[in-house]
Amino acid sequence: MKKFFASLLFLCGLLSAVAWGQSGNLPELGDASGGLLTPSEELELGRSLLREIRRVMPLVDDPEVAFYVEALGRRMVSNAPDASGTFHFLTIDNDQVNAFAMPGGIVGVHTGLIVAARDEAELAAVIGHEIAHITQRHIARMYARGRDINFATGLAILAGILAAGIDPQLGQAAIASGMAFGMQSQIDYTRSNEAEADRVGIQILTSAGFDPHAMADFFERMQELTRGAQDAVPEYLRTHPVTLGRISDARGRAEQMPGDFTRDDTRLFDWMQARVRALSDPRRSVQDHEARRDHSPVQLYEAAVGHLELGQTAAAEQLLARIPAGEAPTLVLALAEAALLGRQGRLGQAQELLEQLSSVYPGHPVIRYLQARNHHAAGRHGEAVRMVEQILHRQATPDPHLLRLKADAADADGRVAVSRETMAEYFFHRGQYTEAVRQFDDALLAPDATPRDVERIEHKRDTASQVARQDAR
Repeated sequence: MKKFFASLLFLCGLLSAVAWGQSGNLPELGDASGGLLTPSEELELGRSLLREIRRVMPLVDDPEVAFYVEALGRRMVSNAPDASGTFHFLTIDNDQVNAFAMPGGIVGVHTGLIVAARDEAELAAVIGHEIAHITQRHIARMYARGRDINFATGLAILAGILAAGIDPQLGQAAIASGMAFGMQSQIDYTRSNEAEADRVGIQILTSAGFDPHAMADFFERMQELTRGAQDAVPEYLRTHPVTLGRISDARGRAEQMPGDFTRDDTRLFDWMQARVRALSDPRRSVQDHEARRDHSPVQLYEAAVGHLELGQTAAAEQLLARIPAGEAPTLVLALAEAALLGRQGRLGQAQELLEQLSSVYPGHPVIRYLQARNHHAAGRHGEAVRMVEQILHRQATPDPHLLRLKADAADADGRVAVSRETMAEYFFHRGQYTEAVRQFDDALLAPDATPRDVERIEHKRDTASQVARQDAR
């Protein structure tokens, strides 16, 4: 039964914009969950799954790329019908062209998808499609069709199945084993989910102001990637090909959407795409730059980021200076200059620049995060802790990267109890529950732990211990 459920959720979780099945003319679906999985239960399961995904999948730790994907996702959610609750947009550091949607408002976007998309509208089309899987509660519907399946058990192993996005052979093994339990009927059902996600996704795309033709355009892009490159195409693209019927249907819906639309509203997509390429393979970005005779501002930026990643600050400085004023988004270029100053050890100048940016973009989470990191690097550890706490206070679910920065800064500041407590939270939100309990134990023994600290830490430790016991079953 576990194999059956793993296969079922593998297909649902990885039903992304690159895993399109044949759809046909299918009726609009209603909520078929029948109360077997309530929205609150789905949310709670999503929280557990979020921790598990953070444990097993490589998440992008670059704040600029992560914030761009999150901001684009939130824009799409704000234009989605039936959207409720908290959404989490995760950027997965993997070059496979993939995206997935999970219960509890979780949307994962692979960096390979960002590189494959040709503009912001195509990326938005994929995100809108995944949001539709969540708002239409497709996983809950699948659960309603398998009433004797233990949903909690299925989600516990789902994060491992998600690794199929990194190892396609694992995914194929899951599908093959599931077929023995009558998966064909479930595949037909997920095709109807895809048809509905297409329809709702185009509505979201249009409401957000993006060209609705971007969805069909991306389908065609997927077809291009499958031609003449069988060894390089993810396995699930071969088993779920993009069809002419799918493209035609999406194109027909787009034709019915009147209005003026955009392909790149923020002017950030090309720059973030270049940043993803440079962070993923800095040497290749530098080599591509050296092989060209003429360079666009975006190409100069990509090479500069590549040089920074390689520690070649002089070359990066020269390239950034060549980008004409006004040709790059102000914040993108300013953050690159701040990163350069930091790599050169000019922390005071970097902090001054970040403070100037903060006055122009008050409360911007990327600027605040970089300010906190810069304070920590400059020895102002207490200020770093304070700034990270301000950012965390605004988050529905703590970002483990921020928790780790706070823990490191508190430790350097001699605040042992805070450091150990925060490290415990870091491990907890990464699904490493046993280590979280151990860190809470260390926090309780810290010489600077006050009675109030002990009471708070004991409560958190009890929660972590309970989750750890459940996880070990």
